[in-house]
Amino acid sequence: MDLVKSLPLHLQNLKRIFFKSVESVRPANLFDRNKYALQPKLDDNKRVVIRIQSKTFDITRKRCHVVGFGKAVLGMAVQLEKSLDKRLVSGILSIPIGTQEQFKEDPNMQLASESKIQVFEGAPNNQPDQVALEAAKSIKELAHRMGENDILFVLISGGGSALLPLPKAPIELEQKQTLIKRLSLQGASIDEMNIVRIALSEVKGGRLAVAAKNAFAVISFVISDIVNDPVDLIASGPTSPIRTRKFRAYEILMKYHLWQDVPNEVQDLLQNEENPEAPGLNNTIYIVGDNKVATEKSVSESVSLGYNPFILSTSIQGSIEEVIALYKLLLESLRKYQKEEITEDDFQELFPFDCRIFKHFIKTVQMSMKAGKPLLLILAGEPTVHVTGSGVGGRNQELAMRMSLEFFTNPLLRDVCFLSAGTDGIDGPCPAAGALGCSLVVEEFLKTKEMQAFESYLGQNDSYNFYKDLCGGGFHVVTGHTGTNVMDLHFILIP
Repeated sequence: MDLVKSLPLHLQNLKRIFFKSVESVRPANLFDRNKYALQPKLDDNKRVVIRIQSKTFDITRKRCHVVGFGKAVLGMAVQLEKSLDKRLVSGILSIPIGTQEQFKEDPNMQLASESKIQVFEGAPNNQPDQVALEAAKSIKELAHRMGENDILFVLISGGGSALLPLPKAPIELEQKQTLIKRLSLQGASIDEMNIVRIALSEVKGGRLAVAAKNAFAVISFVISDIVNDPVDLIASGPTSPIRTRKFRAYEILMKYHLWQDVPNEVQDLLQNEENPEAPGLNNTIYIVGDNKVATEKSVSESVSLGYNPFILSTSIQGSIEEVIALYKLLLESLRKYQKEEITEDDFQELFPFDCRIFKHFIKTVQMSMKAGKPLLLILAGEPTVHVTGSGVGGRNQELAMRMSLEFFTNPLLRDVCFLSAGTDGIDGPCPAAGALGCSLVVEEFLKTKEMQAFESYLGQNDSYNFYKDLCGGGFHVVTGHTGTNVMDLHFILIP
């Protein structure tokens, strides 16, 4: 029987939970909440107003404009356009290449036929290009044109850094692009890369809001793709000046041994870097979606499938080696507790997450044991992978592949199932969002090949081709570009 069609039920369910969780953070669903209902209304004083959370904006006789950059902003712009209708007089979006074609059948991703919004599609494989550069120039020019009767809506999501590239002179786009790519390959975190991007940019680090300082209001809607939702780092914070940072840009480049490769004129710029001017009081920023929304949906969907869920963390980060060690310690301790080989106090001592949640966690574990229900651990965040090979793949597929090996080689964990996938639908430079991990992955591979070949795939960071060639790609998680982005989701299912 075809394994793709006969994928074990738990693995099918993990995919289903992931798909439902991603759907919950698509812009149409995020803006459907009452606190982000943007339809203009007349108040008691006959003013035309919009209400966002607890704040009211008077848009009487105001011209509304929108700019946006990122993987999720097309859907955000569609919702804004529907709400503001004719009050929206201009706009510019910078979105990933192919986005409009991919979503041409989705009404929630279709701008009006006579839309006032100009759309640029660029940044293939999440890398800045000339199209994205032209979009960034146009967006900054529009911001500069804002006056006291103009309101600028700024839509921001993950991928926005690559889609809003406007390097400071004398830096060329190609120089900046190469530098950020090398940082990524060295395993730099998204926070570190964005600090460097901000230092080299004319629009990031709050500078876009400064360009629009003459506007009546600058209102930013953000879908977060960074742990703990730091608005100064999401898409490199174009409307928020950088708040706190452990290192300056040149120190990060030194950390990853790249400083010596930076041209002298760029070194001078970075060593004399000044903090950007603070945006005006007209600047307001709202987080409309993050991975907490997605994990809450994971909970409700998993309950409907008969699982006992628990959200362990929404801030997973670090190298995938560190993440694997964390998960391995948790799972081995959990299994020993289930087998009564260690006490609850022992388990608490070994528990590698926030100790404040242990009491709630152990209650869920005990409920699962008593009811005979599988336990589903839900985590979210964004680990990093240090690429040394020449293969194709991303952190999610490699994490799933390495976890599969852990499950296969550890009798305690042989029946554990795992999913790791990016909510943007993209995992590295390939068309997969992520993959499933379980001992069955290794077992199926070893039916036709040797363990040495498995290790070769890992050594080459070639997780995409490993999963693509295994059982017709049945263990792959493939969504296509989802039109949103709130980092990665990890599910660990313990039968």
